[in-house]
Amino acid sequence: MFKQFAHRHSPCTVNGEPDVVILSRDTRATTIVGKEYMYNGVFAPTSSIKPGDLIENGDTFLVQTLRLTTEKDRYCSLIKTNAAITVNRYSGEYDENDNQIGDEEYRPIAENVIAFAQYVTALLRQDDPGLLPSTTYTLQLQTTVDIKDPQDAIHPDQVILHGKAYQVDAVDVVKYPNLLHVQLSDSVR
Repeated sequence: MFKQFAHRHSPCTVNGEPDVVILSRDTRATTIVGKEYMYNGVFAPTSSIKPGDLIENGDTFLVQTLRLTTEKDRYCSLIKTNAAITVNRYSGEYDENDNQIGDEEYRPIAENVIAFAQYVTALLRQDDPGLLPSTTYTLQLQTTVDIKDPQDAIHPDQVILHGKAYQVDAVDVVKYPNLLHVQLSDSVR
């Protein structure tokens, strides 16, 4: 099928490597998020695409799911990204003798990280019973981003989203293959 629609091929990059895709909107969508951010992408059987990859073609997408069609085309569910975040970690600076210099504070460990951010509404809470009561935003981003699960840190990481600091409350590595699903709450620091 992919070859039959050569007139619809559009150039893109997959994690920076050139590729081609047939892009279409997800027509089953009934919500604004579904209509604006959910896309389908079809890649050639020879493509190296996999869940969690970053697709760029003027817009930027994250690959949520992938399945093979009967012709072995790579059919993907894509989500259009809408945020560039900064991840901060509570840490201090040390000299060559491991003596602390100054006070510990939140310092950036990753900047301009491409993500899909979604504000948590009452409807989203109904649809996703796994949301914590304090969650304000959810994020989807690549697993290459170094965000610590709050259970593994003394001080939870912070995410700067649209100029405001949010505390990382949960990091789910299972919900989406090769993507992190992060729950954020208003920062208390």
